[in-house]
Amino acid sequence: MGPLVNKNSLENIESVVRQSAKDGAHVITGGERIGTKGYFYKLTVIKDVSSKMRIAQEEVFGPIAPIITVDNEAEAIKLANDTQYGLGASIWTQDLDKAEKLSQQIQSGLVTVNNIVASDPRVPFGGVKKSGCGRELSRYGMMEFANIKSVRFYDKLVDYHHVE
Repeated sequence: MGPLVNKNSLENIESVVRQSAKDGAHVITGGERIGTKGYFYKLTVIKDVSSKMRIAQEEVFGPIAPIITVDNEAEAIKLANDTQYGLGASIWTQDLDKAEKLSQQIQSGLVTVNNIVASDPRVPFGGVKKSGCGRELSRYGMMEFANIKSVRFYDKLVDYHHVE
């Protein structure tokens, strides 16, 4: 596990964890800096998180796993989609057919099954909603850097047009 990107990121993580505990969540493990140099933070698991807490409403970008308990799959999908963000989501299950069905319902740029959200240069990566638009990586990411121009000659449109 590497460091966070900078001091502000580390302080934000600390603030999010502190606020979660103040709001009634319980830190199971972690929840503190590592050492006095750099921007290291312990892997942190927090339970009893509610969907209204800051940790559930922001893109935290740190080593924190908040646990929100739901009663059924429909509630889980509703909760996953009830956010202004949508970078990535994970589904953990042994039922891969169910994972396929649920992945289609989640509003996010990436859904991983039985793994953490991580970019892979072989496939497009990017979010939806306030998590961004467009993609990076793969052929689709390369196309984000291309300016496609259509050239059309209307007097010869039937037999002459092309895309650069």
